[in-house]
This record gives sequence, C-alpha cells and structure tokens, in this order.
Amino acid sequence: MSGTIKQPTAQGGGRRPASMVDSQLEHLENMVEYVARGGAAGVPHAFDHEYWEKRLRALEETHELIASQRERIVRLQGRLAVQAQLGLKRRTAA
Repeated sequence: MSGTIKQPTAQGGGRRPASMVDSQLEHLENMVEYVARGGAAGVPHAFDHEYWEKRLRALEETHELIASQRERIVRLQGRLAVQAQLGLKRRTAA
C-alpha cells in the first residue's frame, strides 16, 4: 500500500472542486506547524520536505482553487522552504 489517500477524480477529466481541498490544506498546515514548533525534533527523517512540497503541487494541479486557497499554499511553500533551510543548517552543524 502506498500510504496515500485516493480521492475521487473529477467528472470528465477536469480538476476537482475547491471544496475538496480545504481538509488537505488543513492537514498540511498542521504538519508544517508541528515541525516548526519542534515536534519532530530528534526523529531521523521525520519530515520529508520534498514529499510535502509534492503534495502541495498536486493540490495546485488537480483542484480548481480559489484565491484564499492559493494564498494558503503560498504560505505553506514558504514555511516548508524555511523548515528545509533550518534542517539543512542543523545537519551541517552536527
């Protein structure tokens, strides 16, 4: 099992409605906040930034997002970039 959640595809091969993305964005926001507060500190490979960035890109590519959802994605991408830099600094300092 791949561990990813399968979602129903949009009718006619189009994008999924924006209403289907809010719960996913909330989950991503919670995960980034958890890591930012140090919840995953000391756990090796606890936060795979590339994985979460791919999840964000997938949301952008598969859903008809509204402006506020796009803003949330931009904020999350920024937080992920910061966390990736902090993680890199920690690894090089060790």
